[in-house]
Amino acid sequence: MRLRNTVGALALGLTAVLATAAPAGAAAPVPVTGHAKFCLTAAAVSALPEGVVLTATAPATLDTSGSTPCVTTPISSGSITVDPLSGSFPLDGSFEFTRSSDGQRLDFTDLNDDLTSRKFTANAAINHGAPGALDLLTYQLLSQNVQVGTNAVDITGPGNMTQMGVDVFNEAFDATPAQAGQALFDLTVHLDF
Repeated sequence: MRLRNTVGALALGLTAVLATAAPAGAAAPVPVTGHAKFCLTAAAVSALPEGVVLTATAPATLDTSGSTPCVTTPISSGSITVDPLSGSFPLDGSFEFTRSSDGQRLDFTDLNDDLTSRKFTANAAINHGAPGALDLLTYQLLSQNVQVGTNAVDITGPGNMTQMGVDVFNEAFDATPAQAGQALFDLTVHLDF
C-alpha cells in the first residue's frame, strides 16, 4: 500500500511539473524547412557602387533572370511557433557583393532569421578577413505580408538595412546601396512544418 501511495504521489508531482513547463494552450515549437529569397530592390541596384554585383555560394543560388538579381537560400533546420509567430532558423549557403575591377568583396555568411526579433543576422567579412557578427536586416510581420496555412508559413516584405549593415558596406566599398531603415532586399520566406 505504501508503494502505491508513493507511486501515486510521484505521478501527481510529475503531472504538476509538466503542467508548469508547458501551460495549457501554449504553442509547441515545430521543426521547419523551406527557403528564403533575397531580391535586391531596384533602388539598391541603382545605388550599388560601380562594378559591384551580388553573387551566391552553394547551396544558395543566384537568379538574374528577373528585373533585379535574387539569391535563394535553402532552410533545412530550425523551429518556430506559429501562434504567436516566433523562433529562428539558419539559412544554408551565403551571398556576397564583389567588384571585379579590384577583387574587393563583402561576404555574408552564417545567415540566420530570427522571427522573434524580426531580423536577419550574419557574419560579415571583407576580402576574406576575419568575420564579424552583425544584425544585417530588419523586417516587420504585418497581417498583409504573412500567410499561415495548415502546414506552411509565407512571409514577404522589405528587408531593411541596419546601421551595422551600412557601416560594413561603407568599409568595404566606400558606399552603401541603402541607408539604415531603407529596403536593401525584397524578402520572401517560405517555411514548411
